[in-house]
Amino acid sequence: MALKKTTEAKAAKKQEEVINHQIVVKRAKEFDDVILIDLQVNGVMLYGCKYGTYQGKNGEFSTVNFPSRQGKDNKWYNHCYVKFSPDDIEKIEEQIESLLG
Repeated sequence: MALKKTTEAKAAKKQEEVINHQIVVKRAKEFDDVILIDLQVNGVMLYGCKYGTYQGKNGEFSTVNFPSRQGKDNKWYNHCYVKFSPDDIEKIEEQIESLLG
């Protein structure tokens, strides 16, 4: 028997609270246009993430891209995903700056 999601459950999922995580940047290596980082998020190691700042329509924003692989359909799929809060991104930026000097 298939489970049906109610509209309430779907709405609740969309309005998930953003949780501040315990994040430690273990390694950072700067290249021309990107910084590769290894993160420890709540005790789980994430190797091969990319940190970058980009210029968008609404101004500059920072992002962390996770390791991914290309599927048979030529689309890219993340190995893992964490929804970072703005505070989490600030913590990551501060740790990257201290590691890179």
